[in-house]
Amino acid sequence: MIEERRRRAGIAVAWSAVLLCLVVGSAAAQLAGRSGGDVRPVRAPVVVIGVAGLAWGDIREDQTPHLWRLLTGGAPSGGATGAAAGAATVRTTGGPACASDGWLSLSAGQSSAGPRSDEGECEPLPRIAGDGEARVGRWDELVEAQSRSEFSPHPGELGRALAEHEGCETAIGPGAAVALARPDGTVARYSATVDDAALRCPVTVIDGGQVVESGSGRLNSLAKIDAFAGNVLERLDGGTTVLVQGVTEPPGGTPHLAVSMVAGPATASRKDPALLTVTSTRWGGVVRLLDVPSTLLDAVGAPEPAEFSGAPISLGRARPADPTTTVHELGAVTTTDQTLRRWAGLLLLVVATAQFVLYGTAVITSRRGRTPRPWQKRGFIHAALVFSVLPVSVYLMSLTRWWHAPFQGAALWGALVFTLAVAAVPVWLLPARPLWRVPLAVSLLTFSVLVVDAATGTLLHRASPFGPSALYGGRYYGFGNSTFAVFSVAALVLAGAAAAELIERGRRRAATAAVVLIGVVAAGVDTWPSWGADVGGGLALIPGVAVLAFAVAGVRLTFARLVAVGSAAVFAVAAVAVADWLRPAASRTHAGRFVQDVLEGQAWQLVERKAGYALGSLAGGPLAWGTALVLAVLVVTLAWPGRFSPGYLDAALRAWPTLRPTLAAVLTTCAIGAVVNDYGIRLVTFGLVTLLPLVALTCARAPAARAQAAAEPRSGGGTTTGARTDLSRREPS
Repeated sequence: MIEERRRRAGIAVAWSAVLLCLVVGSAAAQLAGRSGGDVRPVRAPVVVIGVAGLAWGDIREDQTPHLWRLLTGGAPSGGATGAAAGAATVRTTGGPACASDGWLSLSAGQSSAGPRSDEGECEPLPRIAGDGEARVGRWDELVEAQSRSEFSPHPGELGRALAEHEGCETAIGPGAAVALARPDGTVARYSATVDDAALRCPVTVIDGGQVVESGSGRLNSLAKIDAFAGNVLERLDGGTTVLVQGVTEPPGGTPHLAVSMVAGPATASRKDPALLTVTSTRWGGVVRLLDVPSTLLDAVGAPEPAEFSGAPISLGRARPADPTTTVHELGAVTTTDQTLRRWAGLLLLVVATAQFVLYGTAVITSRRGRTPRPWQKRGFIHAALVFSVLPVSVYLMSLTRWWHAPFQGAALWGALVFTLAVAAVPVWLLPARPLWRVPLAVSLLTFSVLVVDAATGTLLHRASPFGPSALYGGRYYGFGNSTFAVFSVAALVLAGAAAAELIERGRRRAATAAVVLIGVVAAGVDTWPSWGADVGGGLALIPGVAVLAFAVAGVRLTFARLVAVGSAAVFAVAAVAVADWLRPAASRTHAGRFVQDVLEGQAWQLVERKAGYALGSLAGGPLAWGTALVLAVLVVTLAWPGRFSPGYLDAALRAWPTLRPTLAAVLTTCAIGAVVNDYGIRLVTFGLVTLLPLVALTCARAPAARAQAAAEPRSGGGTTTGARTDLSRREPS
């Protein structure tokens, strides 16, 4: 029996090593593909050609020949290597985009909303009164429309910053006039048409038109836009930088990433064509519309207004020299994200509902005193085992590169099923005793995978259903709220299981040290700007680690100690935020920008907006309500275990000496995380989906202790002495 257990344990360890090698190999490949420099390709003089609704699917040799030549290097301004290219996030409102949304966002440096009719239809761009010095018509209406935006933008900031520094910027076309207008709606230099005189300023912004919705009209509009862009490109010399930028999503309401191409002296000097990148996304080939105002100010050396949320665009790693491959890969960023958004919510709903039904049925059965049949018990254990490795499988599936398959939806589900099977093998092979051994292995695998991923740019996180969305903006790098929930639960369960292993060997001090060490590593990975970049996560994780560490050390958690722990969490997170703030403005994460907001008295708006998101999550339907119910049941069960805990949970609490404080630590972190993060109750959902399978697996494997739990008096957090005889009989794994 002992030899069999050792053999199975050896196979499990070897299989886990293979998984980690795959992750490390993926990380090494990602690091090797990073660009070592930070070359800013946009330099004055610069000409911006903005097109509403221009997506990468529109760029074709037969459909847009002039833009195609810019990409291949055949255009006069493209150089021999061709333009640097990227897919741009242009979504600024919650509904279908209007052209005025994008132009106003350029003007304000923040997400803005253009005026709509009473029926919600887009209002046309305003007329421009005058030539030379001009004024944007209905400017007050454009400013008033920002009352619908949650970011309180101030149109005119880009024009004001350029006027105060350079004083020579030209707008051609109504959209460009909106982008370069000053806060009072005036434009110093405006032209309705393109001529050589209009292209002499350091900054020229041109309204290149709008792609219409569908049919032959769309093809005609693309032909006109391309011909117009070709006329502009022919007028430019090799010393001018041109930026072709989509300013809104294509019409029709389906989210798309827009075209962003830069050609000029900086790109012409490279041996290979490049992808665009920016510190605000840290995502090779993905930039934002809101980075364009920062890029223009950087090009002329002008200071950036505090309200701006972008960063100057840079050159990243080399892109494919073949333009067809480039267009396909940049367009695939959109289709991949669309696939993830289509299935991510359904995946979470199915998993949460299935777990709720499975565990609810088990609790009801145990309450009625029924003894499950062997096949029922084995089925429950296997289901819980699969659910326990699901969170890490959601990230490991990115190793399959499922988005390259022709049918992405089927490939996504196939990749998930495959990685579930692979990840479940080492867990299935592990011995069932002691009870914390399987949770320790699962949490160690999850924790290790996410630590490696955080250290190498979160590639696995980015391509998973729990990852960020390039289409909708928000967080592009580091740990998002869903990944933080998975990571923090894995860290706390790992710490609790490691502590139980050491306590079993009579080493309580080492157990306490292990909890603290794992907690410090987890908090560092989560909050560090170059890794997890998650400020709110640190505020939630540190108290959870403290709750577990005090319990393992046998120290009573008093009110004074709670205050000290909370203060320490705030101090640690503030220190990281200040360190981030001390970096250059373009390199700061949202932590450093929050410090700047505090100094400028604008932090309260951010706090108020995030609090509104968190409260709004409670109205998220059955999933949110079910999460709140399960959370309340767990809190009550831990508070009064003798009255409310089922027999199997009572047995698990006795056999696993640190299980109760581990659960208390997880619930503490989830509760605080729901308050301090804008994800609200949804963060708790991800935390419970990660935690409950491990608890269910533990309870299902500790039935023999049930009679003893009823016969013996309860002693604090449980001991291992009385449970050791129950662990001698191996349960089905």
